[in-house]
Amino acid sequence: MDKFSECLWRSAFEVVYGWIYKADVVGRENFPKEGPVIVAPNHKSNNDPCIVGRALPRHVSFMAKEELFKNPISNFFCRWLGAFPLKRGGVDKIAIRHAMGLLKNNLVLGIFPEGTRQKKDNTLGRFHDGVASMALRTGVPVVPVAIMGSYQMKRGQVAAVIGKPIPVAKAKPTTEAIAELNEKVRVALQGLMDDYRAAHPDFKR
Repeated sequence: MDKFSECLWRSAFEVVYGWIYKADVVGRENFPKEGPVIVAPNHKSNNDPCIVGRALPRHVSFMAKEELFKNPISNFFCRWLGAFPLKRGGVDKIAIRHAMGLLKNNLVLGIFPEGTRQKKDNTLGRFHDGVASMALRTGVPVVPVAIMGSYQMKRGQVAAVIGKPIPVAKAKPTTEAIAELNEKVRVALQGLMDDYRAAHPDFKR
């Protein structure tokens, strides 16, 4: 993505999520300044990629469901923001190759481990294999990002909490290895949410 486009959408996101919704951002200093990174946020609404994009200091390319690319308007915005389509329900080799290419070029890849949106703010859904499998194949660290309040989007009740990178050793993505890494990410996300609520008693989401 060229610098002008990134500056444009960052400015737009700052107006919407910073000025209008007063979305809080915590832990930006935890994010690696360089090198490949896999970002693993929980998923509550269609606002989530934008909230994460604003929160992170580096551009993130999200793997998104292919249905979003069938509508001309959403297709334009998804591709403008650097997202790329994923066919769900099977192994999408094209999407996997694109994701691997991003990491090979020391860029930031975003994957929602839950796959689909979860409607309850205090609940994490079942994790799919995508984040853990990609991390194990490449040995790239995973950064958990807890998104809070994005389902109802009330002013002053939205937050993105960036956790510390979870180191991953390159290994075969066996069922056991995927389950173990998924659990680490799940525990990290839940901890970020619990700690934020404890530190912000007025936060109701």
